Formats: sequence, structure tokens, C-alpha cells
Amino acid sequence: MNRPTTRKLLFGHRGARAHAPENTILSFARALSDGANAIELDVHRTKDGVIVAIHDDDGARMANDPRVVDAVSAADLVTMDVGWGYVAQDGGRPFSGRGLSPPKLKDVLRSFPGVTINIDLKTKDKALREGTLRVVDDEDAWDRVVIASFYDDVIDAVVASGARCRVSLARNSVRLLRFLPTIVVERLLARFVRREGTRVQIPPKVGHIRLDSQGFMQRAHDLGFFVDYWVINDLHQAQVLLQLGADGIISDDPAALRGLFPGPLEG
Repeated sequence: MNRPTTRKLLFGHRGARAHAPENTILSFARALSDGANAIELDVHRTKDGVIVAIHDDDGARMANDPRVVDAVSAADLVTMDVGWGYVAQDGGRPFSGRGLSPPKLKDVLRSFPGVTINIDLKTKDKALREGTLRVVDDEDAWDRVVIASFYDDVIDAVVASGARCRVSLARNSVRLLRFLPTIVVERLLARFVRREGTRVQIPPKVGHIRLDSQGFMQRAHDLGFFVDYWVINDLHQAQVLLQLGADGIISDDPAALRGLFPGPLEG
């Protein structure tokens, strides 16, 4: 199977977290203005079932707030000051106290119409998965959403649900792709090989294992998969990966890489 020709994607990792508080509307907007043509974000579910963009399961790191997201209502979560978590080079916290709280996923989708959005499900919670897919359906955003997770059973459940979004391979599937013969991989990952738009989103290496070789990339491409690398903030490293055939780069600092993605950046 050959993947269709498509433009290269520059994902803002949690927005432009090098310059703004991660996983906020402000950060996503900054990423797009800095040259990204896609957004990567993380989601958790509040106590009352609202899907919100936040990486950690509590506010300790980003808001100096120990409350756990799934123990707090969406109404109460607006008091979680995630602007506090961004620390400038001078040690200051320029976004603290500016009313930045974890945004609802539906508000992110509405704020950036037409933009490709990569949604990382941070837990195995069935309610998180189903709630996220329900929001995507409500916003009719299937054609621009990629669902990712570290957990294979979560991605398997998304595929089994019949959801029309694209997905990214989880960890065990990536291991199969890296180590097993192609004919075996094709059989074991048949559900993904047949699913148009499946992505492989990986770091260049895991421990001593390289995932940035041209051979690995070619195998993924031969199976119809797109390959994205994270988290890449160095211009030269991004350039090398794109020359090897990478389809996307996930970066904290899209501005540093925008010269590699010329032309109008539509969603």
C-alpha cells in the first residue's frame, strides 16, 4: 500500500510551549502564527465529563495547583491558572494571573477551524476516549483530527468504534513495525494498514534504538503510514529528518523551523 502524496506537517507541540503556556488557546494561536500548520495537544476528562486540554493529570506543574483534573468540575477548573507554569528566561512568570485555564476541547476545535489537530488521550479511561470522540463528532471534525495514545488498547478501541478520524500507532505497534519482518507486520497491523491516514509518531531514538533511519521510514511508508518525529526543536535535525522522508515534525518552537515549511500554511 502506498500513502497518498500530501504536504508536510509542522505540529505545534502543546502549541508553542517554548514561548507560551502549553495547551492553551494562546499557545495554539502562537504556534500557528509562528509557522505551524497543525496542533498537538493532550486531553483529560473533568469530574463532570468535559474534555479539556492539559498534559498532566493535575495542576501541580503548570498551575502550582494540586487539584486532580478528573476530581474537579469544568466550572471549577477555570480557576486553575496554567499561565503560572510558563517560566521565562529571566525566571519570571509573565502569563500568571492572565486568566489562562485548561481550554475545553470543543473550544479548541472551534477556535481553529480547518486546522489539523492531533489529540493525545492521556489515560486508558473509556469515558475519556468516548467523550473525546463525541466532541469530535459534535464539531464534525473527523477529517482533521488524529487520535494518539501511548496505549495500544486505547487506539484499538478507537478503531473498533468505527470513528472516522485518523489514528497514530501506539507503542507496541511501533515495536512490531521496528523489529518484525514486513510480511509479519502487515498481517499483525492489518487493521491500520487498511486505515487511510494512519500515522507513526515517534522520537528519533528510544534508548539505543534508532527510529530515524531511512530503512525504518521506508518500511512505514511502504505500509501506507505517515511518519512524524517528536520533539524536534533544532533546525538542522528537522532538516535531516525531512530529507530522509519524514512527513511531519512535532516541535515546541515552530518559529525555529518555519523556514522548512514554506508557502501558505492552511489547516
